Amino acid sequence: MIYTRHQPAAALRRHVDHVWCLTDGPTHPAERILPAGTVEVVVNLRDAAVCVENREGQQRLSGSVVSGPYTSPFDIDARKHPDMIGIHFKIGGALALLGVSPAELAETHVDLGALWGLEADDVREQLCDATSTADRFRIVESLLLGHLRDDDSVPNHVARAVRTFARGGSQPPVRVLADEAGLSHRRFIALFKVQVGMTPKKFARLCRFRSAHRTLISCRTPELSRIAVEHGYSDQSHMIREFQTFSGLTPTELLDRCAQATKDDHVALRP
Repeated sequence: MIYTRHQPAAALRRHVDHVWCLTDGPTHPAERILPAGTVEVVVNLRDAAVCVENREGQQRLSGSVVSGPYTSPFDIDARKHPDMIGIHFKIGGALALLGVSPAELAETHVDLGALWGLEADDVREQLCDATSTADRFRIVESLLLGHLRDDDSVPNHVARAVRTFARGGSQPPVRVLADEAGLSHRRFIALFKVQVGMTPKKFARLCRFRSAHRTLISCRTPELSRIAVEHGYSDQSHMIREFQTFSGLTPTELLDRCAQATKDDHVALRP
């Protein structure tokens, strides 16, 4: 299995975090993808289909899809997706390149063709025909540069809130951030949701889970009670409930499976 990450061209870095490519993927049968609060474009280089199972049930889509911002996990059959390439957008970055608010993509996958028409099939064909990962990255960059819209940047007050929440731990009340931005509570929430795809409160909870998860997997012998306190949970039970909400697993179960992870936010599931 080879997993490669690529930093995009400078003109794209405000909107795209990285582009990745997976070849000769995992042999375990199933993977769980943890919610990241971001939008991702994924192309299956082996089969002309992407299959996922989320809380709506099983979805079978075309070979090029957009994964919206999730707040719950979804599962895939890893054996059907051994060769993939993906675009991992920054928070709010998808609007400038996909032309649609993350709020319209939340909690689901959609065919890329629904947004880009026949171009989605043409690009997938180019990516499948490419003979190297470097060539595939160049194709993706050319595609994104052609879709870049300069007038769609994340408003400063939303960007500041995202950075605040992304630190994890205890979070300031949303009303405080709205006051700092000079906006009403309702207006701030509405603008945040357009850019991010979920409410500030939900995003803050997700960021706290992700921060606690990173701490968990970095410890050889994690103390759950200490991690709970460090990340602003009321107690260990509160943290466990949040882990189950966002991953479907307890911290102990998640730690056990992360040792077999394929890539960021992927967790191996047993048969």
